[in-house]
Amino acid sequence: MIFLAFIAGFLAISILSWAVYALTHPVVAGQGVLIFLCKAIGVIAVLVGIGAWIGHPFINAVPAALVAALAFIAANRLEARWRSW
Repeated sequence: MIFLAFIAGFLAISILSWAVYALTHPVVAGQGVLIFLCKAIGVIAVLVGIGAWIGHPFINAVPAALVAALAFIAANRLEARWRSW
């Protein structure tokens, strides 16, 4: 139970810190959110692809792999465009 309280406190502090940062640096924070969302979509697509590959033939995992690849390529291009990281 203490572990859950620690995780909840950590998440609360990180969300509050992100909110303060977003209010003081809105453009950079928006860029970071966009890159984070691209990477999150890629990770979710990889997990879906692995699940599809385990439960079905390999051909069913190909669309998820393509979505993951496109999401990671988009995140890399956004990071290359915004050099302020």
